[in-house]
Amino acid sequence: MLMSNAKKLLLLLFTLAGISATAQRKLPSDKPKLIVQIVVGQLRNDYLLRFKNNLNSEGFYTFMYDGMYCNNARYQYMLTQTAPGLATIATGANPAQHGITSDSWYDRAGNKIQEACYDYGSTPLESSNDKLRKSPRKLLASTFSDELKLLNKKSKVFGVAFNPEEAILLSGHNANAAFWMDDVSGNFTTSDYYISELPSWVKDFNQKNFADTYLNRNWDSFYPIEKYITATEQQKTLTASANYSFLDLAKKNATKRREYSLIRETPYGDNLTKDFAISLIVGENLGRDNTTDFLSIYFSAVRDLGDEFGTLSPELEDAIYRTDENIKHLLAFLNRQVGKENVLVILTSDHGCNLSQAELAEAKMPNGIFENNKAMLLLKSYLNIVYGKGDWVKTFHQKQVYLNRTLIEDAGQRAVSLPTRAADFLIQFTGVANVMTSSTLESSNFSVGVMRNIQNGYYPKRSGDIIINLESGWIDNSSVTNSNSPYTYDVHVPLAFYGWKVKRKTVTRLVDMTSVAPTLSALSEIPTPNAAVGEPIEELFE
Repeated sequence: MLMSNAKKLLLLLFTLAGISATAQRKLPSDKPKLIVQIVVGQLRNDYLLRFKNNLNSEGFYTFMYDGMYCNNARYQYMLTQTAPGLATIATGANPAQHGITSDSWYDRAGNKIQEACYDYGSTPLESSNDKLRKSPRKLLASTFSDELKLLNKKSKVFGVAFNPEEAILLSGHNANAAFWMDDVSGNFTTSDYYISELPSWVKDFNQKNFADTYLNRNWDSFYPIEKYITATEQQKTLTASANYSFLDLAKKNATKRREYSLIRETPYGDNLTKDFAISLIVGENLGRDNTTDFLSIYFSAVRDLGDEFGTLSPELEDAIYRTDENIKHLLAFLNRQVGKENVLVILTSDHGCNLSQAELAEAKMPNGIFENNKAMLLLKSYLNIVYGKGDWVKTFHQKQVYLNRTLIEDAGQRAVSLPTRAADFLIQFTGVANVMTSSTLESSNFSVGVMRNIQNGYYPKRSGDIIINLESGWIDNSSVTNSNSPYTYDVHVPLAFYGWKVKRKTVTRLVDMTSVAPTLSALSEIPTPNAAVGEPIEELFE
């Protein structure tokens, strides 16, 4: 029987109403309801291209091909390490402004090495681990999230990471809390800088003992080992088309006392971090109202395993694939929980890294290790000959020479030339490319090149009197590989935006990493952080 015209009209009206309601639900909010900043430690930009064929279509691919991908984002300072990178992302400033010059520095007043976030005045909650006395007090500039909460106190701000520094620096001074893993208990905690008691949802998460679950799990390759482009022929032959076992955690942890720090030797710390971040979003109801909330998440496996095994290792490659899977799960959850139209997600990294010395040597590329202990012994001997016997050098730390300023001042005119002569002496060492004195950095203005990068990372109260830059490919310790230079492999990182009002686009021009925080401020219509030097990424507003 043919449907009557009245019924057809009624059906059409209901259909149109449904389409209209659906379209209304999918319209982006005026401002993002939730901003999620994902930072993958030591993620070289070329990793995404090198391992492209084995990446899933809903992890890194989402940012590269369904968001705005800046494929030429770079840091513009020399000491490319985790703490300075995170502080730069958060503040929109360089170390010269935000003061986090390196992961640690020499404290002249206390005559000791000072960690970037260590704070004896802060106590971790429900933990006996004295190493977890952490806070953001040494960060000298405001962050995007600080400005967000200043404008609207109802905004919620959190940071999550396996280590405290990553959670703290990315979430700023005014966060509701920054949470991290306690190696002693296997639980997530924070410090009394933020709150006096762990929320009930954190206690519930800890009671589930997820850390024990991962500690009893073998670290097997995510894919069959034959798919890995860095796997050796021996690994492929031994395992054929099966998964390869990198580490038997249960066997290594065959002691009565649980060694939760062993999780750092696998990619499973990132799984814990992701699971905790999802629990936080639910427990704190992030993104559920019209106030913009902020969550930072730091994944550390790529950095930790790259440092241990090298950039062309199957262990590093496996960490990439597992990070890819964690991002896939996290994005799927955000789309369900908050909605793509309401959540803005940023993906980036704190720094890149050098190839290992073995990898460089095999490729016949420049490489070498600057033996700083020998160099300092020779420098001290030289200064004793020229200026008389004395403790002229306090210490060498993070490619910086800290001189005995008191002794130099007491020596008067006789030692006024000491820093310059010390620099002239050090430039003669093999592997040394540039040597700068603090007086030169304070009296000159460099606008381009390596000298500008050194200057951007110089903060007088924490930096050394002489700063050394090595030749490309060289490192200043005996680790498998590390970052800490102004060269492309260290400063070039991925930067991408996804969700909310972001259009699909690739930006090929150079983007300074100080642009991240000002861009978020412009999108959220709030003031930029107080020391920011970067500019908003204009392509995101076109």
